[in-house]
Amino acid sequence: MSLRKLTQVAVLASQNVQVQRQVHLSAARCGFFDLFKKPLARQEDQVVGYQKIVMDAVKVGEDPLETQDRDKPYNPPGSGTRADPFLVKSKNTRRYVMAQPPNHSGGTPRGFWVTLEDGGRCPYTGRHYKLDYDPSDKWGINELDLFRH
Repeated sequence: MSLRKLTQVAVLASQNVQVQRQVHLSAARCGFFDLFKKPLARQEDQVVGYQKIVMDAVKVGEDPLETQDRDKPYNPPGSGTRADPFLVKSKNTRRYVMAQPPNHSGGTPRGFWVTLEDGGRCPYTGRHYKLDYDPSDKWGINELDLFRH
């Protein structure tokens, strides 16, 4: 009788160990994301700061930070003379304009400042520039701009 009871206890103990092993092994086979059945956040939900401003503007078809087509040169309206200066868009009262001198063979970039009060004249080419100043902040960039002039 005692042998029979001892056998039953041994069988129950081995079944208990097997159940524990099965639970452990099945948990090890699950992937990390299988344990949490939650959807992942989309890119649009995780974007903040300047990236959010650009993403919202691209949906409307605008470019508030002028980040699109940086490789193409921008030809501002105007002829560059004192009577008809080039108009440079700006949301600040000053803007640094990069110039391409005629005989410039690379090296240090050349540029100059164009201000709202005085405009600007390129010291390398002699062309005149004027700011097309727009103080409106449609996209809320001024709150994030640390280098606003």
